[in-house]
Amino acid sequence: MEQMEALIFVEVSQGSSAIEIAKAVSGDEKVTEVMLISGQWDLLIRLKYSNIEELSNFVVSQLRKEKGVGRTDTTIVLNKVK
Repeated sequence: MEQMEALIFVEVSQGSSAIEIAKAVSGDEKVTEVMLISGQWDLLIRLKYSNIEELSNFVVSQLRKEKGVGRTDTTIVLNKVK
């Protein structure tokens, strides 16, 4: 089955470390990139997954349980041009 891709924007709670959260989630084999970004969000996680349940489990059971993770916004990649 072809892997799908999602981009997850993460807001880090005040007083928490974006670097520590990035290091914690980057160990997951589904995570292909973790970037510290500027603007409304603090982190951007690129994730490859096999089905929607796998994506949901990562966001709900892993990412949101990390200390300091505030809001998240998950965007599913529909098509890649380049």
